[in-house]
Amino acid sequence: MIRKSILTVFFLLTAVMHSGAQEINDSTTEKLKEKILGKLNHFTFGIYIDSYYNATLGNSKDTSNIVPFSANCPIQDQIRMNIAALEFYYTADKVRGKFVIQYGDAPNLMASANSQWIKTIRQANFGFRIVKDLWVDFGYIFNPVGYESSWGVLNQISFVTIGGYFEPGSVLGTKLSYKFSEKLNGGFMIGNPFSLAYAQNTHMAGILFINWLPLDNLTFTYNNFFGNQALVDAEMKNNILYNNIIVTWSPHKSVGLVAQFDFASQTNSQMLPDTNKTAHMYSGFLQARYAFAKHFSLTARYEVMNDPHGFLTGINEPTMRGLRTNGFALSFEYKPVSFGYLRLAYRYLDGYPGSKIFSSNTSDNLQALIFTTGVRF
Repeated sequence: MIRKSILTVFFLLTAVMHSGAQEINDSTTEKLKEKILGKLNHFTFGIYIDSYYNATLGNSKDTSNIVPFSANCPIQDQIRMNIAALEFYYTADKVRGKFVIQYGDAPNLMASANSQWIKTIRQANFGFRIVKDLWVDFGYIFNPVGYESSWGVLNQISFVTIGGYFEPGSVLGTKLSYKFSEKLNGGFMIGNPFSLAYAQNTHMAGILFINWLPLDNLTFTYNNFFGNQALVDAEMKNNILYNNIIVTWSPHKSVGLVAQFDFASQTNSQMLPDTNKTAHMYSGFLQARYAFAKHFSLTARYEVMNDPHGFLTGINEPTMRGLRTNGFALSFEYKPVSFGYLRLAYRYLDGYPGSKIFSSNTSDNLQALIFTTGVRF
């Protein structure tokens, strides 16, 4: 009888211990899973694919398949891929990171000849929150100059203006940004630029950016880019100050307006006879978008670019001056789903008389029908 009671107690204790161990094991496993999944919850992943067909009109004398001054949609009369990209983002309370790789026609064009190694990297940076609303980021970072993007999905018109083509590109360096209030934010960047207009060198460039939102539907943005753009062994300094002003306004939920104006000055950059003088340039565009149905919209844009001394665009031999263009575009968009689009646009560009900058240096103007389609999810 005593032996039976002892055995009963032993089995009961064993069962209780096993149950308690199971509870502890389950609890530990759940905490471990929560810890791992909690970190993964801070990650965001994305895919972007964009293709196009650029049908240039009246280009019978064109022996090249490249459309000049194109930040995207650069190959004519062929079905091509602008972008195929993978996006990875990490956002937590005190740390963040961005890594985006891209392939296609647009990345091949937007890196200068001595910076082709970086063409497949759209951005690669990480940052820390120092105090509330104050962040510091390091790595390959977007330059805030300019409303347009080489990624068509971020624009209302897929292709970029001539002025946008020559704007400063991304920077390898560091960024300090601060949110002063719900209506005001800004910051400062410093590093080496990587773009077509600015050859990478050992001179550092600085960037200041400010965004002011006086109303929910109105934004004013000022960005600048400054530094010595001469090569490291050059005797003369080419100090540039590139200013960029952007105004966006949505007077109605179906109407969006954008105005951008860029103006820049660079020392020791005028043409002969006095190359020691400061050269100037300007560019900009006006754009209006109207969404006339749930899935349809129409966007119109007028653009202008003038760099008389060619310190950004180079000297055109027939005219012996820098680039001067103006033109307009009209784009129709259909969005069958929120993450995809189809666009058909007409583009007209007119160069300085006698410049012959289009169609393999045979024409002063360019006309094209451009079809683009893409998804980003």
